[in-house]
Amino acid sequence: MGIVRLVHSLRNRKDTLSRFVLKSTLVGSVVYYSIQQGLWSKSEDSVQLYGKIYNNIAPYVKDNIPKEVINELPPLPSTSDLSNSLKSSWNKGVIASMKFLSETPTYVTTGVQNISETIQGYIEQQSVSEKSQ
Repeated sequence: MGIVRLVHSLRNRKDTLSRFVLKSTLVGSVVYYSIQQGLWSKSEDSVQLYGKIYNNIAPYVKDNIPKEVINELPPLPSTSDLSNSLKSSWNKGVIASMKFLSETPTYVTTGVQNISETIQGYIEQQSVSEKSQ
């Protein structure tokens, strides 16, 4: 019975490894392709990539999706809307990052004080329990 379990566990490990390799390959390929197409470079390149995708996909959407579904879905954003959205999101991210960095000393101080109070409370409980024994 032990050999059967061993073989079964080894087979699962191989499946897990092969699934991991396949998923890693797919993710790596998508990231590599997106970098090559300019998604992660300048915002102008990202907008151009979106324009290419929009121009290639929009005709298929119009031709192959029923009119009822198209009427219920919002239209795809234009490249200028996407550009403004990307710039706004980037700026919000930079502002949030800088705010976090500027408040990091406060977070560290508060964390150290909380840990210090917790340790002092634990030491006091230990000394009280030792005295009562």
